[in-house]
Amino acid sequence: MFARRVLIVEDEALLRDLLAQMLTAGGFIVRTAANALDARQVFDEDDLDAVIVDINLGPGLDGYDLAEALRRESAELGVVFLTNLPDPRFSGHGEREVFRGAAYLRKSQLVGTTELVDALEEVLAGRVSADHRHDKDPSRPLGNLSRMQLEVLKLVAQGKSNQQIADSRGRSVGAVESMLSRIFAILEIDAGADGNARVEAARRYMEAAGIPLAG
Repeated sequence: MFARRVLIVEDEALLRDLLAQMLTAGGFIVRTAANALDARQVFDEDDLDAVIVDINLGPGLDGYDLAEALRRESAELGVVFLTNLPDPRFSGHGEREVFRGAAYLRKSQLVGTTELVDALEEVLAGRVSADHRHDKDPSRPLGNLSRMQLEVLKLVAQGKSNQQIADSRGRSVGAVESMLSRIFAILEIDAGADGNARVEAARRYMEAAGIPLAG
């Protein structure tokens, strides 16, 4: 049996090395890259079977766009997203969805060292179970918010006022206030707590998106 060739794209050096050691021990031939540019070079040089890619890769092309580009050139390439983000909406591009046949694993939810290998085996076999689609987990952070609600919450976390949010979305201030009221209700945040409701909502978004909190 031929060993499968896998590319790991991860900007955290320690995690990248640990993943490479684990997959090598599992019988895979492993290549690694710290960013999309390096990954592109490996892809052009090697005959890869799959890629394991983080979405946040620092400056430059992110992991989602990289995986999408590679899949356009190699439709059979297996893809496993391994990220801190609860789902692709947190990447800053609200329309994104995990494409068919890909696995999506949150780093914080990995249970043991075999889950990543199992997900990799599934994408290589062309079938991905619900166990390896963490972006569909209803209990994920802020998973009960709609795409539009999440976009508005992101603007709140960026410190935008209701007027600025309304201007950026082409809506009235009243419409923004109404949406924020629904967001607070869904998140069970006391909307009557003066400005604390916005602070708490912003904090939850930042925690879910993996954005460091000041102080």
